[in-house]
Amino acid sequence: MAQLFEVLYWFAMIGMSVVLAGTTILVCALGFRFIRSRRRLLGAGCIAFSLAAAALIVFMINYKFISPA
Repeated sequence: MAQLFEVLYWFAMIGMSVVLAGTTILVCALGFRFIRSRRRLLGAGCIAFSLAAAALIVFMINYKFISPA
């Protein structure tokens, strides 16, 4: 039973990472769209948020998959 939950845990971690990366890419694209439509401050905020979210995703992947404690 423990093996099943371990497999489900890793499946959930990979799925969550993919969904978060996709959402981050969409927010960044939305930021560029806002910049083009003359809402520069909102676009810059979206791009800054997506960069911060991408850094957190990279940290999570490094912590869980590459160098687990």
